[in-house]
Amino acid sequence: MAEVGKTLHESLFGQKRKTNKCTNCNYPLELYEIDFKKNRKMLKCQRCGLCHYYKKDLVGKWKLQKAVKPDFQR
Repeated sequence: MAEVGKTLHESLFGQKRKTNKCTNCNYPLELYEIDFKKNRKMLKCQRCGLCHYYKKDLVGKWKLQKAVKPDFQR
């Protein structure tokens, strides 16, 4: 596909994001928690520990809501 075709395709359909890589270090994520009633899931990076929160949209695809460092200290 030509460069113009790629940019047109990306502008029409958006850039595809893989949900199995960390946004910080590109290391694989593991499923940490899932909630089927609220259509949410939390994935955790195996290397840096960053938590990625996803939510299903109206189409049924997982969208990244936020990526935060967990604070487990109280």
